[in-house]
Amino acid sequence: MILAGGCAARYDDAVVLEQQGRYMKAAVKYKAFALGNPKAAEAPKALRAAADIYALKLGVCAEAKPLLERLAREYPAFRMPEDVFRRIFICPDYFPAGPGLKWTYGDSQTLGKNARQQVEVVDHTAKGAVISSAFYAGRSLVSRQKKIYSFSSMNFMERQGGASTLILNYPLEAGKAWMSAGPEGRLEFLVEKTGQTVKVKAGEFAGCVKVRRRAVGTPSWITEYYAPWTGKVLTVVAGKGFENRVTELLSYEEKK
Repeated sequence: MILAGGCAARYDDAVVLEQQGRYMKAAVKYKAFALGNPKAAEAPKALRAAADIYALKLGVCAEAKPLLERLAREYPAFRMPEDVFRRIFICPDYFPAGPGLKWTYGDSQTLGKNARQQVEVVDHTAKGAVISSAFYAGRSLVSRQKKIYSFSSMNFMERQGGASTLILNYPLEAGKAWMSAGPEGRLEFLVEKTGQTVKVKAGEFAGCVKVRRRAVGTPSWITEYYAPWTGKVLTVVAGKGFENRVTELLSYEEKK
């Protein structure tokens, strides 16, 4: 069954709706056009546009992925840059690293009065992003550092000091585990839970994933909570029978 209005759907109408910022209507129109006119020259572009809006503008991941799968299956000649496909397909994105993003973290005990970290995307390309961090003790700047983040297939990598660490292995599902290397040595990662609601100074975040990071052979570990479209919101130190909050998100900015 074709979506309501599918027979009359026009590609140009969807373009106008998108330009007007009427994203839900534009996505529906793009999808209806593509399904109702599969042989039209604009059909693959309409599938991509609909998937892009559902994933990046609306965060409706369940609608975006089937459209990308249809695009790959039925229009193999349609070329989409790998980074564009990945950006749409990885939905929700638990570590957005786009231009203009800025996070402020603080120690959970004093909410940043004793210790604070300002994190900002300072460079961004199709291959990844450079993120700069400034660490403060009270009002005094203690140190600065830069890390490079990038995708390798569906793996989200963190690079610092010549070493690369696989910090998020998509898709993130409860029970998923992987090994990597980091400053601490050999590391074990485990997605403990998904769909978590976490409350921090910056607000309440639903749909979070809980990822455990432990150096092989150590009795304790670090657990990080990542929120969809926001990134890391809470870090705790944990072990058998305990879990102590260490740092949490104080604020999040998307600069225009």
